[in-house]
Amino acid sequence: MSNRSKMLRGKHWAKLGIATALCLPTSTLGWGQDTSSVHPTTTSESSQESQTADSTDSELVCGDLIVVVGAAGEESYEPVFREWSDMWTRLGKTAKLNTIRIGEASSNNEQSDLQLLEQALQDLETDSPRPLWISLIGHGTFARNVAKFNLRGPDVSAGQMKNWLAGFKRPVVVVNNASSSGPFINALSGPNRIIVTATKSGNEQNFARFGQYFAEALAAIDSDLDHDDAVSIREAFVRASKDVELFYETEDRIATEHALMDDNGDGLGTKADDLRRNVLTPEQLAKLDGKQASRMTIAPVANSLNWTDDQLKRRDDLEDQLDALRMQRLSDPAAFPDNQWADHLEKILVPLAELYHEVESNSPP
Repeated sequence: MSNRSKMLRGKHWAKLGIATALCLPTSTLGWGQDTSSVHPTTTSESSQESQTADSTDSELVCGDLIVVVGAAGEESYEPVFREWSDMWTRLGKTAKLNTIRIGEASSNNEQSDLQLLEQALQDLETDSPRPLWISLIGHGTFARNVAKFNLRGPDVSAGQMKNWLAGFKRPVVVVNNASSSGPFINALSGPNRIIVTATKSGNEQNFARFGQYFAEALAAIDSDLDHDDAVSIREAFVRASKDVELFYETEDRIATEHALMDDNGDGLGTKADDLRRNVLTPEQLAKLDGKQASRMTIAPVANSLNWTDDQLKRRDDLEDQLDALRMQRLSDPAAFPDNQWADHLEKILVPLAELYHEVESNSPP
């Protein structure tokens, strides 16, 4: 047996389909510090944290996370939204994300939350292999064909978010946990984007519970359906959607929210029920969302791998080739007879296994 074949049969084989968190080593302390409890305007606290951090250690950063808590409206919603935002903050800390929270801390700053959100996006890198996560927690509205997320002060519309994110080439994940959030998929969908909304349209205007279940699912290892020791967006989306469904069934109520996910750029979105169905034709697969979402996870497992920019690009290229090969075989099975299929796979899987071996060799044990 060749060394390459042994590698495929070894521990690397199990990791070939894992969507590991995009963790990159960096010596820039500002990127690596834990800002989970720091409001964007409290620069003095941020400075103190930087001074007390060990500058001799190489910090690890997996991306950026903006957690936005909107106007609660009724007082009873304040602790609910605070709990959801705390769950996201813990996820960001675990994943070593540069975390910014907007909408909770009282501040004498004259800027509105809308301005703070716009400024936070302007200050971030737009071209990076590291993902940007945005979680919108609160209520939404839909009027005159305009969907908005309710902030303290002026609200932010789907159109404004679209303009602010227009220049971003890095992976972007937007989770709008609010009611009337469906139109955000139509506005924000695009290449290298994963958009999740709590509702399928702007007309689902009742309070949405999806946000609680989605955050819980991201953090729960039992959401890991494919047993790769990581919870992908797709897996969390499927579980959270089912939990929402069970809530309404248990309460004997008509469901007023149906979550959608879009990651193929067509702006249509897919329900969890569609992801659970057996899809057979290439045409159905092409329209179905979930491929990118199955690779992306926010909470890494212990001892996550350290990827460089070049290694990330090589990994994504190889996985894209693998997806394309599978689609080709579905479209024309006769062109890939069973006795030759393994040879086609080996040309992609062996370099992928070698890449994981390369990354593991330079990662902590």
